[in-house]
Amino acid sequence: MSETIKADVVIVGAGPCGVTLANYLGVYGVSTLLIERSLEVLDYPRAVGADDEALRSWQGVGLTQALLDDMVQNAPARYYNSKGRCFAEVAPAEQPYGWPRRNLFIQPLTEVTLRKGLQRYPNVRIELGMEIEGLQQNASGVLLQAKDSSGKKFNIEAAYAVGADGGRSTIRDLIDVKLIGKTHANKWLVIDVLNDPLYAPYTAIHCHPDRPSISIHLPYGYRRLEYQLKRDERDEDVLKPENIEKLMRLHYKDFDQLPEMKRARIYLHHSRIAEKFQVGRVFLAGDAAHLQPPFFGQGMNSGLRDATNLAWKLAWVVQKKVSPHILESYNSERREHALAMVNFATWIGSFYKPYSRITELFRDIFFRAIQSLPGAKEYVLQLKFKPMSRYVNGIVLHHPENVARKDNPVGRLFMQPTLQANGSAVKMDDLIGPNFCVIGINKDPAEVLNLRNAEELRQAGFQTLYIRPSKSISHVKTPESRSLDAEDMQGKFRDWLLRNPQWQFVVLRPDRYVAAVSSAQELNTTVESLLKLMK
Repeated sequence: MSETIKADVVIVGAGPCGVTLANYLGVYGVSTLLIERSLEVLDYPRAVGADDEALRSWQGVGLTQALLDDMVQNAPARYYNSKGRCFAEVAPAEQPYGWPRRNLFIQPLTEVTLRKGLQRYPNVRIELGMEIEGLQQNASGVLLQAKDSSGKKFNIEAAYAVGADGGRSTIRDLIDVKLIGKTHANKWLVIDVLNDPLYAPYTAIHCHPDRPSISIHLPYGYRRLEYQLKRDERDEDVLKPENIEKLMRLHYKDFDQLPEMKRARIYLHHSRIAEKFQVGRVFLAGDAAHLQPPFFGQGMNSGLRDATNLAWKLAWVVQKKVSPHILESYNSERREHALAMVNFATWIGSFYKPYSRITELFRDIFFRAIQSLPGAKEYVLQLKFKPMSRYVNGIVLHHPENVARKDNPVGRLFMQPTLQANGSAVKMDDLIGPNFCVIGINKDPAEVLNLRNAEELRQAGFQTLYIRPSKSISHVKTPESRSLDAEDMQGKFRDWLLRNPQWQFVVLRPDRYVAAVSSAQELNTTVESLLKLMK
């Protein structure tokens, strides 16, 4: 007879996306089962880059510093032409979301840290070596059939299920969702080496018409090497030691001895996205929902955006704080941006291999020209060309007069300044905690909200935060106020209000996207409309 396991949410796939989602559900106190087919963390070449949004996601579960301890921070990227000349560089130094924008890591180390994080939560259970064999769902829940590595059978009953089980997702197949898009013809050889002697502390992209290649400086003496293969090259020939050595020599010309090779694999690149990210009570996230070429390093990061978006919605619904209909916003909010990232990464890859020397020449001239224009060099250096999420539909409240404005913050990820609270410097997200938050700039929200709205917000899991001007003595919170309060020590909120005097109040979602903005006169109406949107 099969054993039955019950949970509010079951997550299939314990890669970075699935484990991050499980950590969030742990924070929220949701009963969670995490299932992974493999018994160990996979030890072969995969993701190597984490952006500032990823670090902010991990901040929400208290793991960013532990993960950063194993990362190279603020890593630049340089693009070289076939003559070895650097024609473009990306070196972001700004930290609008509170963290470095480009960081390099070794995925197995990152996964170990994320899994250790789950040990903090008695409400999260992880089962390794377990595979899903069947799935049914109805109006009240999901039933999955599984077996472990010994062949023992299990029934899993859950309110909701998430397939974060990779590009070959079993869950996606079981809910009959197709991946649409294309698989690229050229394969790539990916090599990780140890004890790297090369001093090149950056990512080097060699955009060569004949053999594009990438060299990535990683922590602890590792280096990632990637080479595009020609269409007539056979996998078994490429993987012969003598042929791997010839390719490695492209980057180690001046060394008598090559570094130790840790692993080598051949990959196809995909530009694909699931037709939809939700079927009933089952959701797709990470590579199960979208696959993109690694040319912009956003595959894993896109999956973390999925996890951060979905986690609070599942938690709030399971805990009956909001209506289940808000889960429908996951597809409308995440799929459009995931597709934009797939398309952007595919476009970036087109620069890696120019069609001819002529097109290479035009490309180099173009990049030299734009970097001489005012502001253009900074635009490239600071990674401002990265497509950012903007939610037009979903759990956002757009004012009809503002929806078309380019500077409209609603539906966008909000800044994260460092504030002064209780005598200490603290990042804004750490002060707020894993909640909704109504932020008042130079005005305590508790002084503006009526009693009914204040109570409804409290029951729905909202905080209120009063931002005081830096070094001010006149803006003092009333003793009866329940609001958190902090000083605008960096002047970020000052600058915000100078630009947007009509938006003195900002409503943040748990994933730090702006749900609404408001003046003091409209705050109660705005709050009522937002609460109605979630009922």
